[in-house]
Amino acid sequence: MSELAIDTGDGGRVIDLSRERDAADRLPRGKAGGRYRCCSCGAKLIFTGPATPGSGFTPRFRHDGSARCGAPAPHQADVQADLTVILDLRDQLVRALPGATICLQIDPQLAGQRWELPPALIVRRSDDVVIIERPRRLLTTPVVDTRLKTVRTQHGESATHWWFFDRDDVLHYDPAGTVKVRPHGKPDTHHKVRPTPVQRQIIQAGAAVCWIDKDTVLIPYGGHPGTYPVLEGEDWSGEMASWSKDWKISHPYPADSAAWWGLVPQQLLALGQHTGFRPAPAFRLMTALENVQHGREAHRRRLAREHAQSQEDRPVTAAADLHPLEVPADDAASTDDVPPPLAPPVTREPLADTATAAATHPPVPPRPTQPPSTTSLPRVRSKVRRFSWRHLLPRRWRR
Repeated sequence: MSELAIDTGDGGRVIDLSRERDAADRLPRGKAGGRYRCCSCGAKLIFTGPATPGSGFTPRFRHDGSARCGAPAPHQADVQADLTVILDLRDQLVRALPGATICLQIDPQLAGQRWELPPALIVRRSDDVVIIERPRRLLTTPVVDTRLKTVRTQHGESATHWWFFDRDDVLHYDPAGTVKVRPHGKPDTHHKVRPTPVQRQIIQAGAAVCWIDKDTVLIPYGGHPGTYPVLEGEDWSGEMASWSKDWKISHPYPADSAAWWGLVPQQLLALGQHTGFRPAPAFRLMTALENVQHGREAHRRRLAREHAQSQEDRPVTAAADLHPLEVPADDAASTDDVPPPLAPPVTREPLADTATAAATHPPVPPRPTQPPSTTSLPRVRSKVRRFSWRHLLPRRWRR
């Protein structure tokens, strides 16, 4: 902790001697009227620097006399880790925002207290003010609400408030799979996360959330799965049922009703290319996703209307009314199994009455015969045995 201190004479700015090589030349040495405070215990520090520019003495902060830091070792380790992480981000932003003033500040009255949220980075460039948080531990709703109100009070409503979470921190990154997208006709895959309650709280308050992975930031948009409502003239049944399920996007900040958040990757350096720390490339891609979504819905509804029309045009197969004397084709084929009726017996009359009968009864036309069946039926052997005396004799006498 000999390299870190809170400078109460500069609004509570955190000094890191390992990153500020010019500190020995611009900062007053010694106690400086109690200007320097320990980040862990809050005690006053003494700044010691080299006696001559050519000496090998390393500048450092130390407690008065032979005293050491009175904070417990775990607390000192937490403070050291928090400040190291946020100052590493500061180094990245210095390269991304040339010409900007970036410093790490804390309320001097909080020096030595165990903070639940590390101090924030303050980025000033022209008239823009951006406040960047870099939490490491699990956050609570009251802590987040207090920080949101403090930033608005100190920097006004026009300040942009960003919260950077670590992509590899399981406390703040809950993966929810992936979603396949085609924003510009080219297939791509976005990771999804389940937002925590405090992350939703930050978005609702008007601040911004992102995740950082080395030199890449992941900007979220909202995903809302649902089913298309059926409009007049549409049919989503059968094979169209799966097409009725889709998802919609809410952006540039996820709506509160979003079931999951999709993440758009963007280079950290790109944030400095637009006023107000605005991730314009990510927002343009979200707009493209929304346009694709509208086109996808129009295409699926067109298919649903075509499906409904095909159902109406399908012919209804109903049995036609048959003439009483007509027999269906299937039944006519089955009549081949029925033997034809026997002809009535012929009665022979005397020859003398033949002419009279012919005159009385006109000749009967010949009975129409059915065409021979094209299918040959198998010959069925009769099972009725003919009577024979031979079957009555004993077996030994039949020979």
